[in-house]
Amino acid sequence: MLRTKCARCTIIKFPFSSIEKYASHIGILKYFAFKPFVIQDALRRYGTIIYADSSVRFNSNSFNPVLIDNYIRGFAVRELPGHFLSCFTHTDTFTWFNQSYRNFESIYIAEAGFLVVTDTFLTRLIMKAWLTCALESDCLITHQSRTKCKETSSSKHRYDQSAMIIILTYFFFQGNKETWGDQKLNDPAPYDMFTSVPKNLGDIIRGAYEQYYLSRKQNS
Repeated sequence: MLRTKCARCTIIKFPFSSIEKYASHIGILKYFAFKPFVIQDALRRYGTIIYADSSVRFNSNSFNPVLIDNYIRGFAVRELPGHFLSCFTHTDTFTWFNQSYRNFESIYIAEAGFLVVTDTFLTRLIMKAWLTCALESDCLITHQSRTKCKETSSSKHRYDQSAMIIILTYFFFQGNKETWGDQKLNDPAPYDMFTSVPKNLGDIIRGAYEQYYLSRKQNS
């Protein structure tokens, strides 16, 4: 259907069977271990990519500011203020990276479903670490541990998303942490897309029905 309705689409079949020889969990879609492989393959083909999950609905096609900025930055995501990484990441994932969850209690998690990546030396280091984690179930999945943070101990582990932010903190300095009254305020991290694109380029809308998805454009 996609090939019929979208003549300009390039359809690439993901090689699950080839990777499952080394990582049997790669085919379990809820773990999102496939995502860094999709991004790496697209980077190899095109050099600069905008990655979006199927749940993303674009509000604008004004991507030039973030694309131009990304030639310097290399990797851009959207931070989620008020959502701290330690609350959404199993402790064993931090251990795999030789870190403690306590070091990340003031770091915001960011979306992994909408990002911009440019092939640079820095990005290759980031992607190598992300791909390595995706191949290791002890890094990405960690069934035997839980999340821990000041606010809660039962938030959901975010798999690829959690690993991505831990890795980004290795290569980018974090924003300044400040306290204003009872509030903790974080300046945006340098990989936060909103530092170069103040408006919302797209929304994540899961489970939404698209009436005109892949339908022919009507003549006005």
